[in-house]
Amino acid sequence: MEKILLITLDFFPKIGGVSEYYFNLCEQLAKENHDSIVVLTENTKIQEYKNIKIPEYDFKIYRKDLSNGFIWPRWLLMFWHIWRVVKKEKIEMFWAGEVLPTGTAVYCLSKLLKIPYIVSCHGNDILRARKKWRKEKLAQRILQAAKWATANSNYTRGLAVDLGVENERVQVVYPGIQLKTQNSKLKTKEELIKKYNLENKKILLSVGRLVERKGFDNVIRALPKVWQEIPELVYLIAGNGSDKERLGKLSQETLKQFNDLTIEQLSGRIIFLGQASMEDKEELFSLCDVFIMPARASADDVEGFGMVYLEAGSFGKAVIGGRGGGVSEAVVNGETGVLVDGQNVDEIAAAIIKLFEDDNFRKKLGDNGRRRVEQEFGWEKSVKKFRGLLNC
Repeated sequence: MEKILLITLDFFPKIGGVSEYYFNLCEQLAKENHDSIVVLTENTKIQEYKNIKIPEYDFKIYRKDLSNGFIWPRWLLMFWHIWRVVKKEKIEMFWAGEVLPTGTAVYCLSKLLKIPYIVSCHGNDILRARKKWRKEKLAQRILQAAKWATANSNYTRGLAVDLGVENERVQVVYPGIQLKTQNSKLKTKEELIKKYNLENKKILLSVGRLVERKGFDNVIRALPKVWQEIPELVYLIAGNGSDKERLGKLSQETLKQFNDLTIEQLSGRIIFLGQASMEDKEELFSLCDVFIMPARASADDVEGFGMVYLEAGSFGKAVIGGRGGGVSEAVVNGETGVLVDGQNVDEIAAAIIKLFEDDNFRKKLGDNGRRRVEQEFGWEKSVKKFRGLLNC
């Protein structure tokens, strides 16, 4: 395999599906030859992630300031850092982690240095480029000049093809999932139950960036109807993001509707856990009964796939997802989970009630989800396909 340089703005320890996807894919590729993968990523302030355990890895990472508000065009600083890494590491192929702005720097250097490149697309990067004619044309040029483009779902692949990229030159490489053993940390699970007073509670869980499109707000709006049927349900939300304050206020307003209950009875019904590390997520997936993220799409923000649904499924948990974007490829409606209209609060409430009241159905979905992860989403398949593209 040629020596390849991944350039991306999203990489561990940043939390999110894209950063975890790149980290895990690089880790798997490096198993064959650790000198074949080099990563150039944003100079993350590690102290912001001091509570997150950084896993071991066997490839080289350069962390640089890839963008600067005082330098225009935005990708110029990135261009300079890529150039320096290329000369130092003798890079033979570029791998652009985003269409824009990363793809712009890669495209220019590819022309200058005669080094081929591939581009990975995740959905939002293409949608945002389409908002402006100039960016759309630039994205089109970048994708058409690439040796290959990869997409995280058939939905995202369709967005790239709509830009004029040839059908056969956009290949879907799904995220891989490492199958986990449930309840592997019984002590930690017991500590969580005690800390948040979850004994004899039914646990609904959301994990993800706190942004509007994830649909956590409509889960909160659905809870009053859910509590009428399942009063012992507790909703745990793990993550951080720009929507945190609004979600907190919405939770308070929702709980105020129950003025006939005491503060003690209301406390602990909706719990914000803050940012969750990889290990935290595993503990929470093991703890919960149902995972929910009723994502909804907007003009420039969409769930391109939804790796978190598979992560929950790997723990044998039934999931509720939003009907849109690439979610239907991660969640098979009626088989591994339930898909709902993320805008429809009543539909969300009905799905939650159904899964908590029908134990057999919930277990069936969870078992099917774990089996599907094991059979279709092992890292071996993803790495084999990606490596094949590199060697073509």
